[in-house]
Amino acid sequence: MAKSVSITHGGDNLLSSVAALNGRVFDTDPVIAYMLLDLSREERLAYLPTYWSTLIKSALLNDAIITEADGWKAASVLVPPGRYLDNAWTLLCAGFLGVLWRIGYPGCKRLWAEFSGMTDNAKRIGLRGHKRYYYVFSIGTEREHRGKGLAKAIMQDHQRTAQAANLPIWLEATTPGSRALYLSMGFEEVEEIVLGKGKVAADATLQPGGPGIPLWAMVWWPKSTADSSS
Repeated sequence: MAKSVSITHGGDNLLSSVAALNGRVFDTDPVIAYMLLDLSREERLAYLPTYWSTLIKSALLNDAIITEADGWKAASVLVPPGRYLDNAWTLLCAGFLGVLWRIGYPGCKRLWAEFSGMTDNAKRIGLRGHKRYYYVFSIGTEREHRGKGLAKAIMQDHQRTAQAANLPIWLEATTPGSRALYLSMGFEEVEEIVLGKGKVAADATLQPGGPGIPLWAMVWWPKSTADSSS
């Protein structure tokens, strides 16, 4: 019999814990590395907790829910329907100007014109006109605890919440492993998006003519919504 996973939820009081965890979990994530491409590896690793803290603070100002599993072995940040992480006012209040200053104009272009532009376009296609949805901003597991079903348990918790509200869940998978997990949990792949094509390798290192970094826009539909939309 599978061991049950302890799940707890919180808000502002969990900001420092989830920012620190994300700084470790996403230290080699190619999408994050691409966003912070102009920093050296050492600078990027040192900056990640601040980067995550600012973004998650903005999410919390938009009523995000932080969920942790099994004593902070895994955690997620879930933005509720009708609230958006790119809300200019909450980004300002969260101190995002400091992030923009740190990543510079090229970083801003990668974040807004490239990543946000391409994922927003995928949402228009994948959400089929639905304006209300849950957004999994981040979900990750400490390396030594991967493969134990912790992220799956968190996602199942989110699916129960979304099912009760009869609303979809949107996310972007940034690794083949996370993509495979979400597909196994009933998510549909909307589009494969490639960042930095012709500029970087798949691990976000500079490579003229490189293939770029793939990520996968994905959506999960509660059963009744999926049935009514088909």
